[in-house]
Amino acid sequence: MEEFSKLSLLSASINAIALLVSGQSSTITGTYVGQYIMQVILSFELPFSLIPLLKFSSSATKMGPHKNSVTVIVISWMLGFGIIGVNIYYLSTGFVDWLIHNSLPRVANVFVGIIVFPLMAVYEFAVMYLTFRRDTVVTFIEPTKHNPTKLGHTESRLKDADGQEEEDEIPYREDLADIPLPE
Repeated sequence: MEEFSKLSLLSASINAIALLVSGQSSTITGTYVGQYIMQVILSFELPFSLIPLLKFSSSATKMGPHKNSVTVIVISWMLGFGIIGVNIYYLSTGFVDWLIHNSLPRVANVFVGIIVFPLMAVYEFAVMYLTFRRDTVVTFIEPTKHNPTKLGHTESRLKDADGQEEEDEIPYREDLADIPLPE
């Protein structure tokens, strides 16, 4: 009877360790798959966030005198194009490698190629369009010099030193006209 209890204790311990190891294996596999899929998705999205950021911070019409210097502009665009180029290269070669080495029938590979290659061309065209698109809308407004004779802020409608109500010094911006203000 004593041998039976030792055997059941040993088998229960081995079963518990096996369950723990299989759970860890499943968790690690799921994590790796999720990381791989997320990297692919982020590789697609990277140009659509990096290029507007570089264009915005390099634009005198958007940033005024706070825009990046020529040196920073050149270095940041070179780094940005390098990163985007590597991403597009790895996305393209990864897809072609998958297309060559997968186990799908040849007809399915042809249909996948017919669908995906034009989408890749549209993606690359969209990145180039985003890069070379001209943005002429001026959003930087030179701040007016503060008049020391006026008291309070424009938004509060306080009266100035002469007792007159302040005029709005903030110019009308059509691009901000439709933004709902908090109550």
